[in-house]
Amino acid sequence: MFAVEQDRKPLDLAGLVKKLRYVTLAVQLMPFLYAVPYLATLVITSQAPEDIVKLFDTLFYVSPIVVAGLLVLSKLLCLCRWHKTACVLPLLPQVVSFIDYYIIELTEIAAQVNIILFGSMAIILLVSAYNIFMK
Repeated sequence: MFAVEQDRKPLDLAGLVKKLRYVTLAVQLMPFLYAVPYLATLVITSQAPEDIVKLFDTLFYVSPIVVAGLLVLSKLLCLCRWHKTACVLPLLPQVVSFIDYYIIELTEIAAQVNIILFGSMAIILLVSAYNIFMK
């Protein structure tokens, strides 16, 4: 029994705290670093050919399951509501697509709704980034 206790490594609290800080920083920055190119692609896709739109959809699609995972990490790390808001932002355009595919087919209204969503997402992202990084 004494030999087993000798094989244990001492707990490196400083190293664990440093890792936790890096993990927290990565989780904090992820939604914001993702949202900026995502919002840019929403503007580009309105004028882009179909092949480019498909590429952007493939690169920037965020599953609701991934968003749920980010929200769980945000909760576990006790991050603020603005972080949670930034995590949820990529789901907004998917709501419009869901409505278009499964509830009612959108035509001209879809373009207007997407423009309103894009503007709302940009404003929410700016407000949340300001509240997290500037205050």
